[in-house]
Amino acid sequence: MIISSLLIIGSLGWTSAWGGVRREEPSITQITLQDLQPRADFYLVGVVEPARTVEVKVDSSRGSVVEKKVEAGDQVKAGQALFVYSNPEGALAIKEAEQATANRSRAVEQARRQTNQKWEQYNKVTNQLEETKQKIASAEEEDKEGLEDRKTDLEMQQSQLLLEAQNLESSIGDAELELERAELELRSVQEQHGSDVVEAEIDGIVKDVDERQMNRSASEAAPENPFMTIVDTSRLFLKGNVDEFRRNQLEPGQKVELRDRNGGSQRWTGKITRVGDMKEPSVVVEEQGANPNLSQFSFEVVLDESEEPPSIGIHCFVERIEEEQTAIKLPKSFVFYEEDRPFIYVVEDHKISKLSVEIMEDETDEAMYLLESELDMQVVLVFPTVRIQEGMDVKPNDPTD
Repeated sequence: MIISSLLIIGSLGWTSAWGGVRREEPSITQITLQDLQPRADFYLVGVVEPARTVEVKVDSSRGSVVEKKVEAGDQVKAGQALFVYSNPEGALAIKEAEQATANRSRAVEQARRQTNQKWEQYNKVTNQLEETKQKIASAEEEDKEGLEDRKTDLEMQQSQLLLEAQNLESSIGDAELELERAELELRSVQEQHGSDVVEAEIDGIVKDVDERQMNRSASEAAPENPFMTIVDTSRLFLKGNVDEFRRNQLEPGQKVELRDRNGGSQRWTGKITRVGDMKEPSVVVEEQGANPNLSQFSFEVVLDESEEPPSIGIHCFVERIEEEQTAIKLPKSFVFYEEDRPFIYVVEDHKISKLSVEIMEDETDEAMYLLESELDMQVVLVFPTVRIQEGMDVKPNDPTD
């Protein structure tokens, strides 16, 4: 019994000690070689915006929205159905206007047909009159009297038919004018009530859908907010302001790097497309490094395409990419020595390993080495602490800088 008790106590003590070690296991912080490179003391802040934004509002004159064809987050193409109106009164008004237009069109055709018939009669009588005149010229005296009477009768018919044909010509003009009025009224009614189906104007993503606006009565006041918002994400832009002193350091075509102001390791690149010439009457946020006593000018950045683009509306820091910088630097605190040979701790296959490097002093910065070894800028280093050892596991939830 004594031996068993000792074994149990010893086991508990070993378990407690092992558990204490596990609890004190260090958290490993990672950072890429790229992020260790010194950055110029120059950054701006801007907001990511889409290429275009189209707000689709409900038109109460076209009825109430009874069906939506898309949901928030859907990708849509120009011409794709977004939602459907129900408007019986509007449909009836369009039908009546279409019927009136059709009636006026038939009236024009009838006037043209009657006019053509009258001109045919006129031409027929005219031909008969010419034939009669020719017969009179060659007829015997006893036949001329009858031919003269026919000539007089044909001349009276010709005059009457000419007058009627000319009047019918005028009626065509009147009928065509009435048709134009009917067509104008039809277009007006169609514009007012429109089609039952509303289509997308652009390719993009449906950002918002306010379903509270569905099935509203036509008598209710139309809400100010859009029913749907579609954003064109084919190109993303960042828009912000720069003060008057730093404005001259920006120019179109200059490459920049963006990073989320709220943290995270992801980076995006782009280039400046515009630097404003006019002062912006914008609110200056001092926490973002802006001076409220300096004039502000707008600037715009077009983002390069990426597999994981930033979310629309996020605020990002903007830093210039100095293309002429070729030297790769390494903080001295990251370098360890083993038998006078320098190495760094890196993450490979979720474990910490040693990586030998070749370095030299940086004459411009006492805290940095110049890295002579050729390394991928995305290699992941481990923040140096005295407890870091080769072979340690790097857990998925370990922080990154």
